[in-house]
Amino acid sequence: MAREEGRKSKKVRLDLGRVLLLVLALWVALGFARNAVANYKLRREIESLNRRIAVLEMRKEDLEREIEEWLSPENVEKIAREQLGLVKPGEVVYRLSEPAD
Repeated sequence: MAREEGRKSKKVRLDLGRVLLLVLALWVALGFARNAVANYKLRREIESLNRRIAVLEMRKEDLEREIEEWLSPENVEKIAREQLGLVKPGEVVYRLSEPAD
């Protein structure tokens, strides 16, 4: 009878050890899974931000090109002539008006 009790307590200890090992393994696996999910989310966010950066860089290039066009001597002269009515020295401006009814 004492032998049977000794075996039961030994068996209980082995089962308890296995349970603790299983809990530890699950805890480690859960930690890895949690880090993997966080890593996946961060990679998705990085990809999204890289796409946004590419779009903004293209927009920046477009705006720089537009600034160059606006500041070109030809465009400045065109604006000065059309909007401000300026003329070069020696030029004569003829304005046509609509006939009055």
